[in-house]
Amino acid sequence: MTALLDLDANVALAHALALAEEAAAALADIPMDAVMGVGLGEEIVRLRSVTRRLDATTSALSERFASSHEWEADGARSAVRWLFGSGNDSWAGTHSLLGRGELMSDFPCMGGAWRAGVISAQHLDALGRVRRRYPALADDLVAVDEAIATVASRCEPREFYQRLRQLCHRVNPEAVDDRDRDQPTGLHVSMLLDGLVRIDGTLDAVLGARFMAMLESARRDVNTSTQDPASQGPASQGPASQGPVPPSPMSQRNLDALRRILDAAGAATGDLALPLVTGERPTINVTVPLEALIDEGSVEVAWLEQFGVPTTMITGAAARQLACDSSVRPLLVDRQGQLVAMMPKVRTIHPALRRAVFIRDRVCRFTGCRSRIDEVHHITYYRHGGPTVLSNLVGLCWHHHHLVHDVGWRIDGDPGGRLTFRSGRGRELTSDPPIF
Repeated sequence: MTALLDLDANVALAHALALAEEAAAALADIPMDAVMGVGLGEEIVRLRSVTRRLDATTSALSERFASSHEWEADGARSAVRWLFGSGNDSWAGTHSLLGRGELMSDFPCMGGAWRAGVISAQHLDALGRVRRRYPALADDLVAVDEAIATVASRCEPREFYQRLRQLCHRVNPEAVDDRDRDQPTGLHVSMLLDGLVRIDGTLDAVLGARFMAMLESARRDVNTSTQDPASQGPASQGPASQGPVPPSPMSQRNLDALRRILDAAGAATGDLALPLVTGERPTINVTVPLEALIDEGSVEVAWLEQFGVPTTMITGAAARQLACDSSVRPLLVDRQGQLVAMMPKVRTIHPALRRAVFIRDRVCRFTGCRSRIDEVHHITYYRHGGPTVLSNLVGLCWHHHHLVHDVGWRIDGDPGGRLTFRSGRGRELTSDPPIF
């Protein structure tokens, strides 16, 4: 009797597949560009429901095929490998096909909802992720299969996944905490051969949430300064103002935001101040020949140091930008490179003078920028004889300080009044006086 029933089911399957093929062929023959848009949305919803039901049947049949071991007759090592080798689907897609079939078998209500077209494959995937994340709760989830299917039918897959996790917390919070504590976490920092620094790792949920909140706050602070400077002038400048340009890629915004976070951490005082390193607050140490500081045509290079040891070579231009707002300790070296004498450290811009610039300018003075001041810049470069006085200093954000040094923008005018920013391509922007 069982064999007869199986035969009847196989005949019904073959007949249903033939009908499905005819329907698919009929749909494919419809000239889509001639279909009217009226009522088309409802037809798309119907078609999506049909494709869901077909996908569910395919997964259920795949699980049945795997358990039948018919694939062994063809010498395949597994049902997944047989199906993968018999089509052009990806390995991950084929593996997911059978995985969903297993979930349908273990969670019949969820499987029935999928075969009815009420939920999608992504809902099954969300259930599978939760079961893999909390294997100790597998039986508890099966026990509430009907309730899970009801929830899945009422929300999209992402929300469904979050609700499943909430359910796990309510059912067995101890098991959830134990599993989350076992998640591998860590932060790895390494210096590459070319001096670049690679950072990768995984943070726990709480530390990760703090980092994401800080990153989002810092990203909002860099939104304006990451735009093209040529588009930041006020609308009254006429054709020169083209309006905002699309933001830079998220990875670049994240880098700018990380600089903001590091600036804030380095400037913290009191109980929030970071511990001293070699007697100083966290500091970038650079050794640079005097020629590289005073001569823009110099080919001399500078070295970033780590714990007093030169580690990374940088250009003279990069060193000049760092020296624009820094402390300098002159070293006298003989022709053989031996240290003869070390002079006292002198800050190029005295803290009181630096504070005066911050009070006067309040925000970055580049035209249209409202970001906070990160660095103080000599309008007439110090190496060109420019004095370190309030009338020759201007506050800039990191982005625009980099722009002035590396892209060739020049600044003219009175820092206490109107400033003019000129690019190497002849672009000219005017900045209003600071508002006291």
